[in-house]
Amino acid sequence: MPLGAHADWYQADGSAPLSLGADTARQQALEQALTDALLQAGASLTTVQSVTNGALSGQQLDIAAQGELMDYVIMDEKRRQGRLYLTVRADIWPNEKVTPQCASGYRPGIALSQLALQHPEQARFGQIYELGEAVTTRLAQQLKPAVNLMTQLPHQVTTNEQLNRPRGLRQGGDMLAQQQARLLLSGVIEDISVEDGDWIQWRFKEIPRQFALTITLEDSLTGERLLDQHYQVAAPWSYKKHELVNVNNQSFWQSAYGQSAEQLLKRISRDVVNAQSCMKAVGRILQQTADGTLMDLGRQAGIKPGDRFSLVHRRQLQAGYYSETSAKAQFVVQQSYADYSILTPADNAARQMAASPGDLLMATK
Repeated sequence: MPLGAHADWYQADGSAPLSLGADTARQQALEQALTDALLQAGASLTTVQSVTNGALSGQQLDIAAQGELMDYVIMDEKRRQGRLYLTVRADIWPNEKVTPQCASGYRPGIALSQLALQHPEQARFGQIYELGEAVTTRLAQQLKPAVNLMTQLPHQVTTNEQLNRPRGLRQGGDMLAQQQARLLLSGVIEDISVEDGDWIQWRFKEIPRQFALTITLEDSLTGERLLDQHYQVAAPWSYKKHELVNVNNQSFWQSAYGQSAEQLLKRISRDVVNAQSCMKAVGRILQQTADGTLMDLGRQAGIKPGDRFSLVHRRQLQAGYYSETSAKAQFVVQQSYADYSILTPADNAARQMAASPGDLLMATK
């Protein structure tokens, strides 16, 4: 640690199934504990250095975060019921050499689509046909503290990858607009298969089961994919072959399989946060009033008085398609409420420009 640097200690726990192998389990448990410590500190991380028994080992561990440096000490390691448990004490301090990636506090609205099972027949072991709904709920719980999650859609929503999006035309995203959400977070659970072993294996061994899914985060205004990632883990299925499993029960999420799935959802949550963290705000004009122009973004989206926006005229060409034309006119936020803001012209061009409901306002920084 540099001389004069101020640091704080945080203690956190992590665990992983030993069926992955001792080294892999230790790595996963360590990453889980360090990530939890970072969340406690409200910090992020570029690199970490391992300290074991007071000696710097120089081991590097990559975690999807930025801006902090950290030492850690493994305080305790235990093995119990097929899992490896670590207690870690982490030393976190600001890294002054890292500049913030973006200064905007914009928090785009996100709509989370139902995650469905691609192969429902794989759910027959345990009768876990409701796993998609349960995973969607757990992911929403992970996301809510960190992003502007507007709604959890009760059905699966996907986009047509073959849809032509020529320059200047945008898919409308009308469904998301109704939810005041700009981003669509969707996905599919692709693999929950389990090896169909004989009765001896089921009775005396913990059969490994897959948990794999693909997650996509899309911008409904531009059609851009901000995140398109496959995630996969295998963990022991500690239930009997014909045992009925309630995936909505906390005991399931405390099992080896449930905890591994939960850890994967934490990783997905971090990736989603990073993918949407530096977007420029884009709002829709709702109406013109005596007080000014009403925009559909407010404090919940990180909008504050003094924020400046430029006008973009939007005209519907056909159902779901729009043309967009930038205007040299700027508006400034005068008042910001929970889910809308009031803007007034910031220059002569804006005072002379006719803005209509449905036109867009794009943040200038």
